[in-house]
Amino acid sequence: MARRLLLLAYFYPPFGGAGVQRALKLSRFAEELGWQVDVVSATPAADELQDPSLLAEVPKATAVDRPAVPRLPKALGPLRRLQQPDIYRAWAGPALAAAEARLASGGYAAVMSTSLPYTSHWVALQLRRRHALPWVADLRDPWTDNRFLRHYQGGGLYARWRRRVDGALERDVYAGCDLLTMTAEPLRSLLAARHGVAADKALLVRNGYDEDDFVDTPSCGDAGSSPPVGRPFEVLFAGSIYQGYTIEPAFCALELLLERAPDTPLRLCLHTQAGAWLDAHLPRFPRVAARSVRGQRLAHRDIIARYQQADLLILSALDDLSIPGKLFEYMRSGRPVLAFVERGAEADALLRQTGCGDGVPASDVEAGVAALQAHIDAWQRGVPRNRPDPLAVAAFERRTQFRRLFEAVDRLVDAGVRPIGAQLRR
Repeated sequence: MARRLLLLAYFYPPFGGAGVQRALKLSRFAEELGWQVDVVSATPAADELQDPSLLAEVPKATAVDRPAVPRLPKALGPLRRLQQPDIYRAWAGPALAAAEARLASGGYAAVMSTSLPYTSHWVALQLRRRHALPWVADLRDPWTDNRFLRHYQGGGLYARWRRRVDGALERDVYAGCDLLTMTAEPLRSLLAARHGVAADKALLVRNGYDEDDFVDTPSCGDAGSSPPVGRPFEVLFAGSIYQGYTIEPAFCALELLLERAPDTPLRLCLHTQAGAWLDAHLPRFPRVAARSVRGQRLAHRDIIARYQQADLLILSALDDLSIPGKLFEYMRSGRPVLAFVERGAEADALLRQTGCGDGVPASDVEAGVAALQAHIDAWQRGVPRNRPDPLAVAAFERRTQFRRLFEAVDRLVDAGVRPIGAQLRR
């Protein structure tokens, strides 16, 4: 009989976007790994990104609670920054009530919370104090070590107050959870060095790709290259853009390339929700703007099919503590990948190890130009610059990653629940 896991995941279908995929795929593959996952999510607001097509992937056996979330009027929107631990704090009460109702029905073997938002961990911490169930805290991105925080918190008194508040809850979560999972090896090392997380408590469970999403596409390594007769070299960017995580490093390299070689047959296709950001920043790169096409927002399965039409897939501003699932989908597509990364980012090493592409420092415009030109030259010769290794790529299939997770949770359940510790704040 399958064991049951209660998952606290604010972002779950019909929400759309990158944050949904990890929770959705976890619930999808749980059954074949001996588990059933039920979910406490939220009802999306009208202005939150949605992808209703993803509802078809939710397993029939998965019960999903989507309580309504009280929201501040737009006029009071700035006050959300004062909420603890994040702007989703209003979800905590409804989520805790829904989770308690689920647990009261009995039969659950473990609880898991995934962030963002960090409010999910606050809710799980309350449950761990009240119920003798193992708790897995999943970090899709770093917490107080997240380099993007400065773009939202700024400096001064507010930023210092936020660091104290967030740091206190972060310490309680790391101490209170029974297993801490993360998506990048450098983050696991940092959690041990800076936060004292024991090695046997930290488990690397990468984001990955779902092979079922690629059922109608060529096998990895067999994508080939379309002859460049009568058409431009198409560069594709698909994903989110927000403060700190932008495509600007790629724009800089493309602009300089086109300045030096204006006759380069090139087109940039942008599939992103960030139309306002593009309106504000793209005019600074007139040569890029003249070659750019904005694609419509596509359902997840459709954007994966769209990869096959591109000659180069790009990612931008990747740091060394988190790796988005988009990278692994790019790798599986078989198309050449170029990532503009922070120096030392693990994404660069993964691309090179699998033969799927390469990375260049986001701050090194000349390196970006050289990499783009090398990909264009290879395309013109009809020989893609990447050489994907199908076996190496297959290691990042989500089933493989989640198998390690559920094996670890099985061991926790079999070992019994440890006391949570009286040192935690209430």
